[in-house]
Amino acid sequence: MDDKLLKICKYGLWGLMGIIVVILAICVFKGETSADLQMYMTYALVILLGGAFLFSPIYGVIVNPGSVKKIVIALGAFAVVALIAYIASPGATLSQEYLESMNVTASAEAICDFLMMFLYIVLGGTFVVAIGSAVYKLFN
Repeated sequence: MDDKLLKICKYGLWGLMGIIVVILAICVFKGETSADLQMYMTYALVILLGGAFLFSPIYGVIVNPGSVKKIVIALGAFAVVALIAYIASPGATLSQEYLESMNVTASAEAICDFLMMFLYIVLGGTFVVAIGSAVYKLFN
């Protein structure tokens, strides 16, 4: 049973990463699109990223049952990053005329700014951890 659940978790994580890459590719190659599409893509990325962020420690607990503490640390890190992104996001900064021309409300722009800041922090942290891990392995 554990092997079957382990395979499900592994393929689930690979699936989440694949979906995230597809959405990013759509955003990059689509070019100039409507603000609604960009906002929905941001929502989808943050939800998938949050799912992967929460799903990954569960996978680690299945592989190593003694690491339940990692789930608590992951949830705490998720909350801290969300709080930092909320504090650092500038909120509604565009002019009211521009927002009306794009058919977007100021609160929707503030939410989008928060989600983009959250995504930037998580992606930046991922790169820092990956590079730090590689440097650490290089010297060990």
